Amino acid sequence: MSQLREPGFDRVVALVLRVGAFSCFFVMLAGLLAGIFVHNHIPQDIERAGVLLMLATPVVRVLVAGILFLQEKDWKYGAISFGVLTILLLGALFGIGER
Repeated sequence: MSQLREPGFDRVVALVLRVGAFSCFFVMLAGLLAGIFVHNHIPQDIERAGVLLMLATPVVRVLVAGILFLQEKDWKYGAISFGVLTILLLGALFGIGER
């Protein structure tokens, strides 16, 4: 079934990546501009939010792809997507605090 995937699937996944990338860019740009005009911890917090958004974008992409695979009844690739999502989330969970 994966060879018969409709172009809408790829458009949705590309949209998720595009929105994530542009959002990250604008949030980090806002943090940079805030750093020019404001001299406290707020610009750092804004830039940190941009980095977290950049890290979350691929995770959201895998989640969306898994949902779309399941909607197409492509169970094998849906399960693989959610397996990858589980690995990503466990890595983030157990990687917190590691320095």
